[in-house]
Amino acid sequence: MAVDVDVSLAWKEAAVRLGIRVLAPHELVTSDGSLVTVEAYLPDFGGPSGAAVVSMEDEVRAKLASAAGPYVSQVSSAYRVFDDALFRETLDDWGWHATGSAPPPWYTGSVWS
Repeated sequence: MAVDVDVSLAWKEAAVRLGIRVLAPHELVTSDGSLVTVEAYLPDFGGPSGAAVVSMEDEVRAKLASAAGPYVSQVSSAYRVFDDALFRETLDDWGWHATGSAPPPWYTGSVWS
């Protein structure tokens, strides 16, 4: 399945509005050396290897992205348009994992229950 361009664009907007690093779309290298393109990659969230965003409809790319090492989140169509509250809550849930830098001022680290 192809990358959901709208999800990539929404994460690019999140980068600007929330002051975070986002590479969208982005290619990851899997454990066997092949490449998988994800809608977005956030190096400072999700875990020590960052977070990869993949469309909910694409199980194959999600599994391949997992093989590359980052935390993988499959997102719904709600992520096709930037929504400040939704994206902040998502990033709070994923957690800040950057070393040597402070999280953005809006970050609370509050996980979803």
